[in-house]
Amino acid sequence: MSEKINVITFTDPMMGLSYESEPVFRKLETHFDDNIEFQYLMNVLVRDVFELVDSSDLFISKELAVKNYNAKLAKIYESEESISDMPINMKDFRLFSTENTTSLPLNLAYKAVQIIDSRKADEFLYRLRYATIVDCRPTTRTDEILKVVREIKIDEKEFLNQFTGKKAAESLEKDLKFAYRLGIRTLPAYLIMYGEEGALYQRLLNYDDFVRIIDHLSNNKIKPRTVEKNLDSLRKFLRNHSLISSIEIREAFDFNNLDEVMKFIMPMVETNEIKIVDVG
Repeated sequence: MSEKINVITFTDPMMGLSYESEPVFRKLETHFDDNIEFQYLMNVLVRDVFELVDSSDLFISKELAVKNYNAKLAKIYESEESISDMPINMKDFRLFSTENTTSLPLNLAYKAVQIIDSRKADEFLYRLRYATIVDCRPTTRTDEILKVVREIKIDEKEFLNQFTGKKAAESLEKDLKFAYRLGIRTLPAYLIMYGEEGALYQRLLNYDDFVRIIDHLSNNKIKPRTVEKNLDSLRKFLRNHSLISSIEIREAFDFNNLDEVMKFIMPMVETNEIKIVDVG
């Protein structure tokens, strides 16, 4: 039996709700430290965009149906920004097209990276979300996925072999069957495990929700700790997060506002250890 809490998240790389939950996960990461592990299982959110488009638009043309669905989806993303204020940019949003009609490639891409180097898989997932939601790139396309693969320094040829191969597809199918057996119908969903004890939640959870669940499952054994606010702690934290928002740092280190975050990170900015990018 594991003495750690294992948070298993059922998601899709295109999910805005999972992206807006990143600050919660960063806070869990720092406040529970070695007592918590994270695992992501893929579930294809959009299997076929033409099952979701407006039928009256589809009657006119596929192009119009997809265009209007993208516009509708963009508004959904924009509404989710209020959850944590993680930046969402929907300028010229065109995730789906008549040629790229499913989020399946994003899920397979995560599985491919996981097979090649599991240590880079979660960073890849974050950057894939960022490319989709912040950079507003059509990441259902293979060429866009390859840009993210290059960012995390995975060999492209090896990635394509896994991306189009049997192993990644089988791994994804395993995730889908597991979710089906658990009766998961909405995303994101969380299976939180402590040893053989577990709890399944099919709704968005905040930090306090997780703390209560962890306390209950571990029978009061696992508690959040006080996080040290120093540059050594920040450097250790950033080793696992080469791309991160100031909002996530605020939550991870218990700052009250973003001004405090800027003061905290400024010594590393001044020495060029890190750089700040304005995403609007």
